Amino acid sequence: MKTTDIRVPAKQFIDRQHFPYGFRKSGDFSIPEADVLSAYGKSLAGLESGELSPENAEEQRFIAVLKGEEQASSLLEKAWLKYIRLARNRKQFYTLHSSASNQSDYDEDYSDDEFDVA
Repeated sequence: MKTTDIRVPAKQFIDRQHFPYGFRKSGDFSIPEADVLSAYGKSLAGLESGELSPENAEEQRFIAVLKGEEQASSLLEKAWLKYIRLARNRKQFYTLHSSASNQSDYDEDYSDDEFDVA
């Protein structure tokens, strides 16, 4: 059942760079959001980039949502805005060890001799 007038491309949208295991397995999207992104993502990306021109009122509304002229109301619009936020903003990763270049700074401050108990 078709729920939108956004055109459906022949191939599904996949973003392996930001979501290497797919939208469904990323843990960031609900199943309906993941399905909408997979089905319509290529068209949405094309509309956003200007590669595709809007062909109907729904595609024109989507462009208006991207420009901030309209509030996102449909699952498709909300899912795409969420995708943009997650894919284009850097994620912070924290490690439990420091790099070798940073470790030399700490080696000068503390030596094993200070902690030896005789």
